[in-house]
Amino acid sequence: MLPGSNLTHDQLFFLNYAQIWCGSMRIQDAMNKISASVHSPGPIRVLGPLSNMPEFSKAFNCPAGSRYNPPPAKQCSLW
Repeated sequence: MLPGSNLTHDQLFFLNYAQIWCGSMRIQDAMNKISASVHSPGPIRVLGPLSNMPEFSKAFNCPAGSRYNPPPAKQCSLW
C-alpha cells in the first residue's frame, strides 16, 4: 500500500495511466485539436480503453452493466 492511500497496486497502475492523459484546454483549442489531430483527445484515450478492460472493472469493483463494466455484448475487443 502507498502510505496515505488505500489504493491497491492495480488501482495505482490505472490511476497513473489516466494521469498521463490529464490536461485542460479552452473549448476553442479543444475543437481545433479534435478537427486537426489524428489522435483522440486525452479523456477518450482513457475512458475508451478502460471501459472495455475487465482488469480495470475488477480493480475498482465496477458494478456489472455500469459505464466501466458494460455487458460483454457492448464491449470492444481488438485481440
